Amino acid sequence: MGKVGPRKLAAVCYDHIGGALGESLFDVLVRKAWLRAGSGGLQVTLKGRRELASLGVPVDRLDSGGRKPVNACVERHAGMFYAHIGSHLGSLLAAALVEQGWLERSGREFHITASGRRGFRRLGVGLRMTSTPPR
Repeated sequence: MGKVGPRKLAAVCYDHIGGALGESLFDVLVRKAWLRAGSGGLQVTLKGRRELASLGVPVDRLDSGGRKPVNACVERHAGMFYAHIGSHLGSLLAAALVEQGWLERSGREFHITASGRRGFRRLGVGLRMTSTPPR
């Protein structure tokens, strides 16, 4: 078996945010009660819809488009499993954070901008923000 490299800070997982940032965002949204477990899986709460809309996420589109509104996508790294926000909400959130200038996409990674570091800190996302924008 080959050597496992370090886990990415902000990876692209399909069309949403994986890596340590994705995991931390998931944890914060659950802790703030923007997401909750329901009978059919994860659900975005009314508070969550309001707060996500304030971040620029088009929450009115969550229930359209033929995709599940939200689910936990699981990433495996070095034998450990990490959950992050997947499905339609994951895609809409990633696009909104790029649009807001918090993230820049570069191939299979997202880079956190200075604006993003401030915004994630305000949200309570507890990461050591070392990612830099691409050159």
